[in-house]
Parts: sequence; C-alpha cells; structure tokens
Amino acid sequence: MRLPGISKDQMIEVDRILMEEYNVPVELMMEHAGLNLARLSTIKTEDANTLFQVIAGSGNNGGGGIVAARRLASWGREVEIYFPKGKRALYDTPRRQSIRAQKIGVPLFDGLPSRTKKDCLILDCYIGYGYKNRKDEISSTVFSFLQNSNKIISLDVPSGLDITSGENIGNFEPLATLTIAFIKKGLMTTKNQFIGELWITDIGVPSKVYQNKIGINWSGLFDSKDLMKLDEKFQQDSLHRVIIEKNLNKNQFFWWIKE
Repeated sequence: MRLPGISKDQMIEVDRILMEEYNVPVELMMEHAGLNLARLSTIKTEDANTLFQVIAGSGNNGGGGIVAARRLASWGREVEIYFPKGKRALYDTPRRQSIRAQKIGVPLFDGLPSRTKKDCLILDCYIGYGYKNRKDEISSTVFSFLQNSNKIISLDVPSGLDITSGENIGNFEPLATLTIAFIKKGLMTTKNQFIGELWITDIGVPSKVYQNKIGINWSGLFDSKDLMKLDEKFQQDSLHRVIIEKNLNKNQFFWWIKE
C-alpha cells in the first residue's frame, strides 16, 4: 500500500462532497473524529488519573475536541475544556457540542490553563486544516502555550501547520497527531518532530471520492487499488497508525497503514 497526500483545496472538496452530495452532516463527522481522538488519548496515557485538557478553537476542529472531552468524561476520565477565544465565539455546531459536554459535567473555561501539570495530556483542537498564516494575539498565545507543554495530541493537524506546504507556524512538538479521513501533504513534508506519531481515523468517506472526484493522479506513482486495502483496514478498525516514506532525492512521499 502506497498512498498520496492531499492538499487543503482537495480536503475542502472532500468535505463539500460528503455534506452536499452524500448528505453527511458535519456533526456526524465531528462525532467520529472526536470519538477516535478520545480513544487515541487513552492509548497514549498509562495513568488512569491523567487530566485531559482540551484546547478548543471556535470551529469544527474545536467541535471534535469537545466531542472527545464528552466521550472521555463518559468513560470516567477527568477532562477540562478551554476556549482561547471564549465560549461566545463558538460556531453553532461546536456550541451545541459544548452544551452536551457541559450537561454531563465537563467544566468549560474561557482562555487557557494557568499551567500544565505533569500528569496532564493536552488535546490540541485549536485550528485544523483550514489554518491560514495570520498573526493574531490569541493564536500566538496558544502556540506559545503549546510550545511549553510536555504532552500533546493534535486533532487533524497540529495547530499552525499548513496542510499543503508543510509550513509550520505553531512550532511545537506533539506526541501524536490524529488526522481525519486522509493524510494531508503538509503532514508528509514537515519535520517529523512537528507531528509526532501519525494516526488516521475513518469518518466514512467513500473510496470513489479519492479515486475520481478530487483530482488525484493515479496514473503515475500511485495505484488506486490501494484504496481497497485502506478500506479493508478501516473495516477492521476506524483508528490506525500511519507510516510516512520520504524519498527526498526524488521529492516523493508515500503513506500506508502500519501493520
């Protein structure tokens, strides 16, 4: 199995197709992503008393983090959610998710944690694949906080990473990144320490979307039959570790599911 990465424009088209052509609501995609972020978080923590602190943005990436918090809390884990831009800035769908999380007892805070504890795991759900290189005080504060945190898992991409170019403004080093649906080009080209272990979660994108709807060239380095192998993996489990292969001399990048 050798698969290509996709760009920001291609991922935007994937989301559009799911919502407009297949009538899959963003809330359902958010639930899949958040559940598997919660699963990965428990895999990466040995101590049952670990505190999970979710740093949630105002958009869909933040919504996935809120779902993860709710699921962790429902499993009896200690969780807190922090909104750097404040709860009032939440878009409609993440706002509904925050109400659900609050109803089962997850504490919600505006701003950032005052300090990172040794027995704490940070879930970086601030900005996903839609990140644009813009300099604002809140984002700079979030990046600085993450740079000084010991243990981080990022949802979809580490906040501040351009998924097409691999340019990294966040400049922090997560333990792991759980990307959604398909591997993004920037995750393959940036330095390994800026993504940590790379994992992928299935949110139900049909293979034919990647095969013939978003402009991937399958006639050269890649074989679309490998999408069938990816489907087989996702039938077994919706959460998998990913291996990146880099041939820098030829500027070639591949990924596959770790056996």
